[in-house]
Formats: sequence, structure tokens, C-alpha cells
Amino acid sequence: MIAVQQSGSAMNETNKRVDPAAPAVVITGATQGVGKALAHEFARDGYTLLLVARDEAALAATASALTKAYNVEVKFATADLSTLEGCAKVEEALRRHGLYADILVNNAASMTAGFFQDADPATLRKIVDLNARAVVDLTRRFLPDMIARRRGGILNVASVEGFMPVPYQATYAAAKALVLSLTRALAYETMGTGVRVSALAPGAVLTDMHAKAGAEYSRYVQLFPVMNAEDVARIGYRKFMRGRKIILTSWFNRLSVFARRFTPDLLLVPAMGWLFRVRDAEGNLQLPRAPAERKDGSGHARAGTSSGDGPSPPA
Repeated sequence: MIAVQQSGSAMNETNKRVDPAAPAVVITGATQGVGKALAHEFARDGYTLLLVARDEAALAATASALTKAYNVEVKFATADLSTLEGCAKVEEALRRHGLYADILVNNAASMTAGFFQDADPATLRKIVDLNARAVVDLTRRFLPDMIARRRGGILNVASVEGFMPVPYQATYAAAKALVLSLTRALAYETMGTGVRVSALAPGAVLTDMHAKAGAEYSRYVQLFPVMNAEDVARIGYRKFMRGRKIILTSWFNRLSVFARRFTPDLLLVPAMGWLFRVRDAEGNLQLPRAPAERKDGSGHARAGTSSGDGPSPPA
């Protein structure tokens, strides 16, 4: 009898050690723009959150505000997702807080505008690493367990730019094209598993991303309808929960993507170039830098590389 009681006690201890972690929504780039607005949407419905970004102070402030507003548990992790170590920190944070990724929102992104040959190579690598590689990395980390649990979801924040080539934002648009393609493929692969995979593809959003990229005076910002992040998040959240695979946030975006199907690149690319060419406040075009002005990542002059962010002085 004593042996049986000891065995039962040991079993109870084992059960305590293997108690399942609690589900959480992981949101990257969660301290501003669409990411922050999506955090509000999930928190409003009572989800536990793990917020991920680079700015610890902004993360702490956002987490505190969400907890007070919605009375939900909000954790955060400081990580640079453009690095492999940063992506690994997300997994570590979940384990540390006794959570698992029930839903993953891949929102973190960066952008630059200008001539590709003038862009800083390190900036271009970061765009690819953050906007594309991190999406693949984090999805691969968490999707297998979602499928095993037969529940969960992944919401990738892409862009209407991913549907077409975009001169002067070529790397950003190409990275978002990868996100859209990956999402479509995984949505098919996961059919019948209980896991939803979707992409939110907004157009121009009222954030500081365009100004940081140097594109605040480009014609697309001036001419295209601009949505605020809260409206984009509300539409994206609702349609993600309904299982929509590709989520376009306005009639203008839907019309643009539809028209792209019937527009040959011979016409499309020059039109996009006209819209996305970097200009200054007076409307003067950014001109490519002379080869002697371009520097590599270490600051040494060489043809073909340097920062093209922002307008150059008019000629």
C-alpha cells in the first residue's frame, strides 16, 4: 500500500511538470501601427498576448495599457527579429512565461525608398531578413505544434505592393510578394488541420513608415486612399477569424489587385514607377547618386551602394 501511495505521489508530481502551457497570441512589431492595433483587437476578445518588438520601453507601455483596458494577461519580449537570435528569443519568452503560440501574427517590417543601387546594403539585408526570413522562421517554429493540436492560426501582414513589382521600393515589395506566396501555399497545405493561415494586405496606412523610408512625398502617398491602422486591424481581425485567406482592406485595394491581373508589365511597371518615385516637398524628383558618392556598409566608397532613403536635392 505504501508503495502504491508513493507511486501515485510521483505521478502527481509528473503531471504537474507536464501541465500544458497556456495559449497566447504572439504579435511582432506590436508597439505601433497595425501591429499595435491588432493587439487591441485580440485583447478586446480576451486573448493572452505576447508582444514582440525592439523597444523595451514601448513594449512595457503597450502591455500595461492593454492590461488596464481589457483586463487580460500581456507579456512582452524584446527581440530584433532580423536576426536568428531574435527569432529564438520569441520561443524562449513563451517558455519562460508558460505560454505557447496559439496564434502568430507576423507583422514586424521595415521599408526603404529610393534607387536600389543607392541603398545601403545592410538596410536591404535587414528588409529581407525582417520582412521575409523572420516570417518563414517564426512560422516554421510554431506551425507544426498548431497542426499537432489541430487548432491555431497564422496571420501574416503583407501589402498590396506584394502583388506587383514596385520600382523605388523594389526590395520591400519583393519581400511582401514572398509573404503572400508563402501564405497561399501554407493555407492549402493546412486544409483540414484546424489551423487557419491568412495574409492581411493593406494599401497605404497612416503610419510613420513612409516618412521613415523617405517616401512621404511620393505620389502614391498623396493620391491613394490612406486608411488608419485601427480600421485596417479591425477588418483584418474580423476576416482572419472568419478564415479569409487573402484579406484586402478596401474597395480601392480590391480594384487595384483585380486590375493588375489584366495589366501587362509594359504598362504596369512604368505606372508604379511614376507613383512610387521619391520626391521632395516641392515635387522635385530624387536623382540617382553619382558612383563616387556611394559607399559600402563599412563607409568605403564604391560604385553601386549607399543610402537612397529620402529625396536628393533638386538638380
